[in-house]
Amino acid sequence: MSQPRKRALISVYDKTQIENAARILHENGWEILSTGGTASHLRSNGIPVTEVSDLTGFPHILDGRVKTLHPMVFGPILARSEPDHLRQLHELNTHAIDLVMVNFYPFEAALEESGYSENEMVERIDIGGPSMVRAAAKNHARVTVVVDPRDYLPVCRNLVQDKLDFQERRYLAQKAFAATAHYDALISAYFTSDEAIPGDTLTFSGRKHLELRYGENPHQAAGLYLSSPLSPLKRMRQLQGKALSFNNILDATMVWEVLSRFDKKEPFCVIVKHQNPCGAAMREQLDKAFLAALEGDPVSAFGGIVGFNSRLDGQTAEHLKSLFLEVVVAPGFTPEAQRCLERKKNLRLLEIPLGFRERNDLRSVPGGFLWQQADHAVSGVDAFQNLTEHSPTKGELLDVEMGWRLIKFVKSNGILVVKDGSLIGVGPGQMNRVEAVRIALDKCGDQAKGAVLISDAFFPFPDSIELAAEKGIRVIVEPGGSIRDKEVIAAAQRLEMVLLFTGMRHFRH
Repeated sequence: MSQPRKRALISVYDKTQIENAARILHENGWEILSTGGTASHLRSNGIPVTEVSDLTGFPHILDGRVKTLHPMVFGPILARSEPDHLRQLHELNTHAIDLVMVNFYPFEAALEESGYSENEMVERIDIGGPSMVRAAAKNHARVTVVVDPRDYLPVCRNLVQDKLDFQERRYLAQKAFAATAHYDALISAYFTSDEAIPGDTLTFSGRKHLELRYGENPHQAAGLYLSSPLSPLKRMRQLQGKALSFNNILDATMVWEVLSRFDKKEPFCVIVKHQNPCGAAMREQLDKAFLAALEGDPVSAFGGIVGFNSRLDGQTAEHLKSLFLEVVVAPGFTPEAQRCLERKKNLRLLEIPLGFRERNDLRSVPGGFLWQQADHAVSGVDAFQNLTEHSPTKGELLDVEMGWRLIKFVKSNGILVVKDGSLIGVGPGQMNRVEAVRIALDKCGDQAKGAVLISDAFFPFPDSIELAAEKGIRVIVEPGGSIRDKEVIAAAQRLEMVLLFTGMRHFRH
C-alpha cells in the first residue's frame, strides 16, 4: 500500500500569512483540510482545499456551531503511529492528520470592546478549536500543533524539510496548552462578578506583553504578563527612554493607582520612591502641584517616579528638566512637554490611561499565590467619627481627605502628614508605629505645626499622640479599634487635639 500524503487541518481566525504557509505545504504535496472562512480565504489565494464536511461526510449543523466535533476529525488527530491505530483508520477509509493549525474565536478582543450582550459574548466562545488543539497537543509525539501566527511560516518550512524534531513539537504543544488555558481563564473571569468570592479553584493566566530590561536586580530575567485585555498597561505607551525594568513597572503602576484616586479636576502630582509616596500635592495648576510635591522631600525624589493626574504640559515639564528621574507617568503629554524632555534620552515617559479598577490582588508564595479583593474601599470624611470636643477646620478636612486617599499606598506600619494640600512627612514600613510617627514628624520639621497626621492602622498606645502633639500636630486620623482606644482618646482630648476614627484599616505589606 502506498504511503498516504501528509495532511494539515487549518482553521484560523488570525489569517496573517496563512496563505503563504499553506502554499508551502501544498507545493510539497500536502493535503489541506479546512472550514468556513479559512477555506474560502485559501481558495481565493489559489490553494486547493478539502472541506472538513467532505472528510466527515456530515454537514455543518446548528448554524455552524458544530463543524469539526466528529470522530473522522479527532480520530486522525489522536491516532498514534502504531499498527493497530493505523489499521483502524484504514478500516474507516481515512488516514492521519499530521498538522493542526488553529486559533480561536476572538473572545479576548471582544472583551476590549463595549456594547456586547452576554449572549453575544457567549457566541464568541470557541468549542471546536480548543478541542482540536488539545487533541493535537496531547498527540505531539506524532502531530504538530500551531496556535501562534508567528509560527505559521517557520513551522511549515521546517516540516517540508523534515527539520521539526520531537523537542520542537513538544515546545509547540506547551504553547498550545498555554493558549487554551489562557482562553479558558479569560472566559472564567468574564463570568465572575466583581463581588464574587472565589471557590476552590481560581484560575489566572497571562499573555506576555513586554520583555523587561531585567528583574528586581540586573541578574534576574523579567517580563510583563497581562491577564486582562482591559488592563491599562495594555494601552500604555512609552514615548521615550530606556527599556523598562521590573522595578519601573512596579513603581509606575503604584503611581497609576495613586493618580486614579484623584479627580482630574484637581491638579495633582505624586512622587514615588521604592513603592512609597515621598511627595504629593494638590494645587490649582499642575506645575504648582509638582513644585509643592517636590518640596515635601526633594532628597528622596532623586531617581524617583513622578506622576500627574492630567496631561503633562510644557510649563510643568520645564521644572522636570533639572532633576534625575526614572519615569514620568501621566494620562497624556502635550507636544510641548515631549519636546521639553526629549533631550533627557534615558527618562521614560509613560502614557497610561486612568480609570481601570482591578478586582483581584495577588501575591506570590512558594508554589502558589495569595488572593484577596483589591482594596478600593474609600470612606468619606463625613463618615469619620470625631472622638474629641474639638472640630477640624474646612482646610484641615481637605487635608484629611487627601491624606486618607494616600495612606493605603504607604507601607505598613505607615504614617503620613499633610498640610495645606501637600504631603510633608512619611514614616513607612516600620516595625513599631511610634517609630513611624517619629520618622514622619522628623521629615516635617517645623512645618508639622497645624498639620494633619494619618495612620494606616490604630494607635495601640497614647505615646504616638503625645509625640505628635509635641510637634504641633492638631488633627489625628486613625481607624480605631485598639483595646486602649479610651487612653488614646483621653490623650487627644487632654492635648486639645482633634481625633477622627475612620473605622477602616489600610495595611499595605
